[in-house]
Amino acid sequence: MIAAEYCAVVFDLDGTLADTAEDIRGALVSALAREGLPPIDVASVRLMIGGGPKVLVERALHRLGVPARNDLVDRLAQAFHAESKRRGNHSSRMFDGAESALRQLHRSGVRIGLCSNKPHDLCHQLVRDLAVDTYIDEVLGSSDDLPKKPDPALLLAVIERLGVPPGETLYVGDSAADVAAARAAGVPVILVSYGYTLRSATQLGADAVIDSLAELVRPGPLAQTA
Repeated sequence: MIAAEYCAVVFDLDGTLADTAEDIRGALVSALAREGLPPIDVASVRLMIGGGPKVLVERALHRLGVPARNDLVDRLAQAFHAESKRRGNHSSRMFDGAESALRQLHRSGVRIGLCSNKPHDLCHQLVRDLAVDTYIDEVLGSSDDLPKKPDPALLLAVIERLGVPPGETLYVGDSAADVAAARAAGVPVILVSYGYTLRSATQLGADAVIDSLAELVRPGPLAQTA
């Protein structure tokens, strides 16, 4: 079991552990509608996820050809956050192999963390809605206190809370920002191949790329390396 080589494993959330694009799209479309703006299809939204609400709405406005004025971005980001809390996560699901991997890691004594640019309260809401909160020791989403990934601060803060040295921690994500954060933190990083990224995960410089989180807990070496 690859993950058993580490004392802790920290996961990204959207696009890594859970497929949340439908719910994110629903909240985004509702926020856009408040400003009289048209909806965006879910395939496009998948490629906008990962930088937090402001980055999401900036990308959405660019897609719609609307100038990303600061006041508009702020209103949309706040509306998106409120809509996300109100709507919940009815369409979100764990990716295949994700829940069983968390369960097996938890049972084996590996410390489990979550590090996401998703707002902190929405991270907690999601892991509760997906009923995986009992497996995760530390959850840290974005806030005003720490810069977002690719800055390593969020990842290092989770690792500190887990009480494990960075060199004994594995980070699992889906994006270039995840790789950059892990490298800056001195943490080995694995990417999933199915995440929310325009570029192939094999082109992003991770230590390995996997097709399922189940590969983390299978006997033997990783099936695919970057």
